[in-house]
Amino acid sequence: MDAAALLLLAAAVWEPSATVRLLDEAKKITFNLTVKQLVSIEPGPWTESLRREYVKLIDGFFSIPFPLAYLLPFTTYGQALKARKKVAGALREVIKKRMEEKAENGGSIGDDEGKKEKKDMVEELLEAEGGSFSEEEMVDFCLSLLVAGYETTSVLMTLAVKFLTETPAALAELKEEHANIRDMKGENQPLEWSDYKSMPFTQCVINETLRVGNIISGVFRRANTDIHYKDYTIPKGCKIFASFRGVHLNSEHYENARTFNPWRWQISDKLQNAVGANIFTPFGGGPRLCPGYELARVVVSIFLHHLVTRFSWEETEEDKLVFFPTTRTLKGYPINLRLLSESIC
Repeated sequence: MDAAALLLLAAAVWEPSATVRLLDEAKKITFNLTVKQLVSIEPGPWTESLRREYVKLIDGFFSIPFPLAYLLPFTTYGQALKARKKVAGALREVIKKRMEEKAENGGSIGDDEGKKEKKDMVEELLEAEGGSFSEEEMVDFCLSLLVAGYETTSVLMTLAVKFLTETPAALAELKEEHANIRDMKGENQPLEWSDYKSMPFTQCVINETLRVGNIISGVFRRANTDIHYKDYTIPKGCKIFASFRGVHLNSEHYENARTFNPWRWQISDKLQNAVGANIFTPFGGGPRLCPGYELARVVVSIFLHHLVTRFSWEETEEDKLVFFPTTRTLKGYPINLRLLSESIC
């Protein structure tokens, strides 16, 4: 089951109409997709149980670990530590089973006839570095990737819908782009890579959502040398917070910087020039560039395609964007969804 199938599975729950908190729904989608990529397990009771514990783990990221908090299970921090053990334990069981299967097959993972067309992350880790990764290292790696693939992409999906809803002209152009793609596809034909590459305005919407929303507000770094910026000098060795938001919303770099304007990215070479000038860094840059940046774009593009070609929606109440401690909407962006009569079933 790929990203498109997972999105269709989620959308089926919304038919013919539903009132949802879009951020919560988006998080379910990205969690199931990440689990699928990691361990090849389809959405079901196991993944839902894992997700419930994982949410407690995420909540603990911004709790206060006061003395003895880890001994008190009723605290957010204590619950997060307990949840971490459960999530790690569930992943460990999957990894242990894979390691046993590999040992039974003489060091290979399955035979050629039964091999999956696509490898999941656990399979890659079992084969990497001559199979030298320990069980605990693989558990930690999978936990880290769950964090990376869960929060940011779901927020990006939600903010894209929010900004489009607030910009009717952009939403109309996006609908037209995806209606054209849908009309060229046969009944129930899945999207292909060529379809994804035929979504130029969608990419403009994603770029502008990343710029205005600043899902990652910045990164912590240490100055390896004296840094001179305008009238300031940052001495070598200083710890700094490089603010993406400060750059992305700077009127020196972007006209009407605080206005959602996806058409600004239609200018020839705008994206390449902005990345090259280090004024568009939503995924970081250099050797620390986010390895999942293209996957995030694909997932959001497919999500928007199925949303605008299958549903209409409206906000149920006003919701605003907040940036602390993380970027999100305050209420999870509640909306009413209604299935379009002409949508593909």
